Amino acid sequence: MDLLPRVLEALPVGIGLFELSNDEFRFRYGNRALARVLMLERMPSDGQPVREVFGRDQQEAIIELFRLVAVSREPQTYFAVAGGRHPAADQILNIDAYPVLAAGRVSYIMVLAEQTDEKLQARQREHLEANRLRQKADHLASLEQAKSEFLRLASHELRAPAAMLGGYLSMIEDESLGPVPERLRPVLPLLKAKAAQINLLANEMVEAARLEDGRLQLKRRRVELRELLRRSLKAAEPNATPAHRLSFDDRIGHQVWVLGDPLRLEIAIGNLLDNAIKYSPAGGEVIAHLSAGDGLATIRVRDQGIGIAAEDMSRLFVRFSRLAPYGDVPGTGLGLYLARELARLHGGDIVAVSKPGKGSEFTLSLPLESAKT
Repeated sequence: MDLLPRVLEALPVGIGLFELSNDEFRFRYGNRALARVLMLERMPSDGQPVREVFGRDQQEAIIELFRLVAVSREPQTYFAVAGGRHPAADQILNIDAYPVLAAGRVSYIMVLAEQTDEKLQARQREHLEANRLRQKADHLASLEQAKSEFLRLASHELRAPAAMLGGYLSMIEDESLGPVPERLRPVLPLLKAKAAQINLLANEMVEAARLEDGRLQLKRRRVELRELLRRSLKAAEPNATPAHRLSFDDRIGHQVWVLGDPLRLEIAIGNLLDNAIKYSPAGGEVIAHLSAGDGLATIRVRDQGIGIAAEDMSRLFVRFSRLAPYGDVPGTGLGLYLARELARLHGGDIVAVSKPGKGSEFTLSLPLESAKT
């Protein structure tokens, strides 16, 4: 005798195997415990339809259970009062149904059946809670999918108008479209800053959508961080107010090389600078400091802004997360999320330290690349 049937016969749990053929479920195997748990007079015969195996009050529910397993390809559970007795009874029949796949399709349903010493009401509450949690998980998954779709659509709709607006403003500034009236000249820098902000938002959405889809590919080359940081500070100036003082603490005094994608590194650094400006509404110093050591290049961006509460620190880098007390600060909630994900794609990271009312410091670290000899 084969060992497996002897093992299955020794188990106290009822085990049954039903074949799915032509949309019908037929009995193929069962141990003696299955007949005992189902209160059958004899073991079902090979090929017997499932509706003839289970009691009349359970037939439709079991067939529906099997169909659900076949469609979802996931285990499902059914329970009822054992033998149809009064609901106050302690013994309930529990049936767990599992899909058995062959060639990518469900070919069999394996059943584990047992009677358990539980109150039916308690088991029903447990079942309802499990369903509620499953529905909540499905809802959250749907929301994530909707967010990703929104990123793709919004970024597509924003990029073209942002590019057109920026192009026309540049033409106005260099007077390609004619002389600019003196009274409009002070307005141009403000309009260019807003156009740059729209372009930044569009780029954030594009990059976040690519991250979600796994389509973001880095175009790596040797990048000199000192010069990249200078350009990023220059690009951030239009977003600052006269009360802000942007500066580069350039004590390192030499070139710092990393291997990375220049565009994506500019986005990461630009988001740190933009964040420091936005969360310093009263102005103050925004200082960028560059250092290198222990195989890492480090950029620290420090501000004197409103700071971040300890309970909010865990949400800093979460996609679409906005800190509740500062909802009037413009942005999509993507900047810091995107900056850290880009840093990690480069083998680095971003960390933050902050205290409410004392400002914040964000540190971007990247692996160093040796300079050419």
